[in-house]
Amino acid sequence: MTLSRRSVVVLIVFGGLPLLWLAFHVYERNGQASEVQREGPQQASKRLSDLFSSERFADDEKIGRRPFDWWEGDRNGRGGATREYYNSEAGLAWKNRFGDWVDADDVPQGDKPIAVANIGDTDKLQLIEWDVTKLVHQWMNADTPNRGFLLRTRDRCKLDFGSRESADAEIRPILKLELDGGDNLVLPAIADTYLNPSTAHSLGRNVKLRVSDQDVVLVRFELPKDLVTRVETAALFLNCIAQYGSGTVGVFQCSQDAGGRGDSVEWGLATNFPLDAGIGESEDVFCATGFEESSWEDYWPAHNASRENSSTLRLAGRTGVPPLLETALHVEMKKGSFTVMDRRFSFEQHSGQEPSEVFFRYYLRLGKTWNQTLQGGKLPGISGTYGRGGWGGRKAIGSNGWSARGLFLKTLAGDNPLRGLTPIGVYCYHADMVGNYGDNWVWCRGYRGYLENERWYCIEHHIRLNEIGKSDGLIEGWIDGRLAFRKADVRFRTIDTLKIQNVWMNVYHGGVEPSPYDQDLFFDNLVVARKYIGPIALPPAEPSKN
Repeated sequence: MTLSRRSVVVLIVFGGLPLLWLAFHVYERNGQASEVQREGPQQASKRLSDLFSSERFADDEKIGRRPFDWWEGDRNGRGGATREYYNSEAGLAWKNRFGDWVDADDVPQGDKPIAVANIGDTDKLQLIEWDVTKLVHQWMNADTPNRGFLLRTRDRCKLDFGSRESADAEIRPILKLELDGGDNLVLPAIADTYLNPSTAHSLGRNVKLRVSDQDVVLVRFELPKDLVTRVETAALFLNCIAQYGSGTVGVFQCSQDAGGRGDSVEWGLATNFPLDAGIGESEDVFCATGFEESSWEDYWPAHNASRENSSTLRLAGRTGVPPLLETALHVEMKKGSFTVMDRRFSFEQHSGQEPSEVFFRYYLRLGKTWNQTLQGGKLPGISGTYGRGGWGGRKAIGSNGWSARGLFLKTLAGDNPLRGLTPIGVYCYHADMVGNYGDNWVWCRGYRGYLENERWYCIEHHIRLNEIGKSDGLIEGWIDGRLAFRKADVRFRTIDTLKIQNVWMNVYHGGVEPSPYDQDLFFDNLVVARKYIGPIALPPAEPSKN
């Protein structure tokens, strides 16, 4: 029994004004129209408009999620702020080694402290005070986000302070607020740590903090929003428990951020093909599929059928998890599995030649059961391995192959500021790699590369290979049409016979650890093109003649 599809687009009008374009699909059985599968106006409007919503964290910040907060790390000294990262588990790096700050004149990495304290080498416990009234007023008035205090010195000394983990509550950091009417409020630190040059581990669970000419301290407090107008003075107090030399310690304002907040959506060639209808016919498109037709596998054959369990791939309709438009590819990551999808679009086979630049867009939805607790893994991306190098521990040297697959890291957990989200990015084998395995580059810009479960995202990769003899290869990534990553100094190759061989539809758990339980994810609306594609466009709302 043959089923074919024709798409119907209806413009709903009220009072002569267009309210909503509604798409549904009519199936025909042997030429006879059968059941019409459709969404109601409200469901379709919400689902499609959600794809182009404003920044996720705009509302999350109002309820306490603060993606820019540095993290102390877990109890084992993993994942938190280090000399390189302010949240290493999430792949969020400082712009400057040993922390980002602004000084009293709002100069990035400036030397003028907001407050100073002179600490002598007395070999006695000393209670040290810094007047931070001006900065606290700025935070409470929302003139600048409260990212925490940073303490540093340029003197050759080592000064140890009690941390909030100290067994003695009397020597923990506090912020004292003097209120109008003579009232005082003492706030305990909600996070503290220090950054040390000799370790890549986070030190936020230590019982002491250290300031030296090589160590900086970070301390953060939660300020009461209901007392904005009542705070008259604010003082930061730390107990110096040991001194190895004397020094002047200045207070600065932490300023870490991933940038790109408020970027607008970039629309591409998909705007000429509303709902992706007919996009595969564009001269700029190599291939496109929404998995409605069985012929999609002609373009995406299994690379190694023995490694891919075909039972893990099936099509998802409107029952259960909703597809993006009609049908989605459901990929099941079974317990104990590594490779769950390994399919490749060959440029030589389908276009006759291999390009040096390509765009690849797909929609991704992490399922309800998705929760990475052991290791990260691989997602779809772009490659030119030629069976010789650039994957699986086969180090890329510039002449044997390269790859830039997608990646996912462990789902963030515990008290991480981004808990519950899964970081994604690029796992890249390139000519300048140091080890035998690829480099992880998380898509941090705007904190966009941190995905929720049970939500569709528009993911787009752009690869432009370097010119021979230059380090000018380009990797870009967009999420929901907003730039999430850009690296313009990649050296993929040293010979011009290495080009873009495949788009690699890969899902792999690990690493070396298999999936500990059944998990699932979904793909839809794949497009491979010569130009930027962008998110799915809705049909233009033209007035109805009726």
